[in-house]
Amino acid sequence: MRSKGQMEIFGLVIIVILLTLGLLFTIVVLTKQPTQEVQRVKESIQAANFLNTIVGTTSVGCGQRTVRELLQNCALSNEDWIGAAQCNDRPENTCELARDMMEEMLGVTLKKWGKNYKFFINGTDAAERIIIESGPCTGEREGFSRPEVVTPGLDIVLTLHICR
Repeated sequence: MRSKGQMEIFGLVIIVILLTLGLLFTIVVLTKQPTQEVQRVKESIQAANFLNTIVGTTSVGCGQRTVRELLQNCALSNEDWIGAAQCNDRPENTCELARDMMEEMLGVTLKKWGKNYKFFINGTDAAERIIIESGPCTGEREGFSRPEVVTPGLDIVLTLHICR
């Protein structure tokens, strides 16, 4: 009789050990994945918020135009930025001013935080000349693309990738 009781206790100990290992494995798996997912979501939201903020930023000079207005004017110029409006109180045209403002904002935020990034625009030859990047953007990256209407039927797409 003694050995039967001992076998039952041994069986219960084995079950408790297996349940503990299973629970430990589950905890390890569940705690690792969300941190990576949370980081990805944070970077996507960060890119989206940055693009939303930057297009609404008002320029110092150039008639107090927003970056959105500067980019809209720039997109209508030719690929050498000929035809882009000159800013009366600044030496740059709208394309140069928009690029300089975005480069400065990216520099004092993402670059200062030690993050590599790539900002670019698609849609017109003039707008596609605006490319701002910091360091290599190889491997995983998160980002956001934001369309902007230049004129009815003509859109440009602003994209910001935050690299890992």
